[in-house]
Amino acid sequence: MKLLQREWREQKLLTWLSAGLWVFISAFLWSPSRDGLEAIYALAFFIPMLLVLLWRKPEFHQYGGWFSVSALAYATWSCMTSLRGDGTGFLILQLFILASWLLGSAWVLHKKVPDLNKLLQWFLWLGAATALVNIAVFYASHPLAARLEGITIARAPTLVGQVYGVVVLVGILLSWRIDCFKCALGISLVCIPALAALGLSQSRGPLLALVVVLAIGVFWLRPARKILLVQCVAALLGLVVLFLFFPLDQLLLERGASLRDQIWLDVIAQMRAEPGLFLWGIGMGEATDIMTSAGEYHHAHNAWLDIFYRTGAIGLCLAAVHLLLLLWAARRHLQLAPLVLWFVYGCACLFVDSRSLFWEIDAKWLLYWVPAALLAALMSRAATNAPLVAKSKIITG
Repeated sequence: MKLLQREWREQKLLTWLSAGLWVFISAFLWSPSRDGLEAIYALAFFIPMLLVLLWRKPEFHQYGGWFSVSALAYATWSCMTSLRGDGTGFLILQLFILASWLLGSAWVLHKKVPDLNKLLQWFLWLGAATALVNIAVFYASHPLAARLEGITIARAPTLVGQVYGVVVLVGILLSWRIDCFKCALGISLVCIPALAALGLSQSRGPLLALVVVLAIGVFWLRPARKILLVQCVAALLGLVVLFLFFPLDQLLLERGASLRDQIWLDVIAQMRAEPGLFLWGIGMGEATDIMTSAGEYHHAHNAWLDIFYRTGAIGLCLAAVHLLLLLWAARRHLQLAPLVLWFVYGCACLFVDSRSLFWEIDAKWLLYWVPAALLAALMSRAATNAPLVAKSKIITG
């Protein structure tokens, strides 16, 4: 029977998984809830990937090499710290889910060369469409001064800003990668709905992260001056319109640091009260609430501080090893610039929001684990002298 033949079975699963991987990534834009996203992941990737991984011997470069090793070392330590608290079973499940994503995406992209430009273009178009729907639905029942909330997995305004910031970033980087001015201009126009969603979310962290990462991109990628000039002029005109029609001093400035500074100071004070926490942290658990003088919060509003608080210097160093290993290796791969800058943008956003990186699937995966896995997979592929990505033409409509 063909079903008993590993080669035949893997080929059929590869077809499913290569589509399932991109369906899962796109679901961060349209899934109605986190439960929905987890179901999509289970059916599109996790379960079929287990049918592959459980029947194959480990092959270092096919499974992400040292990138996967360093990521899973951090996740394993995070899981071990839960032994001092509760939720160990929950975190073991998250370890299997993360391992399946990292190892599985590496195997899929090793076996099937991706058309990265084309896939990023469809991500941009889908992001623009969902942004328009989200804006129309929300402001049909809210005043225009209200912070835009999401109707998908990204519910909170900050999450809306983070997710659509990724869409804007991808679109602008795509516009810089082609010589045709009209094509670049067309792609820039597609970014407008996502940019509007980012602005209407009134989220300063994602907006600042986007500006910083685009500045890095200008120096690294050296885009054509003509399209860069048009984009800068359009951005300035957009700011003028915002200042004329919206009370930005009230919407953005009067919120101050939104109590983040107080939360950070209280978290550090709790660690100073018990110096041992600096080394191993309070331990991970299924509950992540933090009591501060400003109230009770679900996390430290800084993923890196949250990692330090829960898993100590050991966990933070392991997370830093994974991050720096990816960035150090990626500096040589100009073809992967959109993924590298996506990853940098996500890391910047996580400085002012989110809990520990090791957690169940949620919106922050789009900021960190999605670009991290894609980068690791493609750079591991390059280590075998295989082509990084397939060549494609830009889609302009």
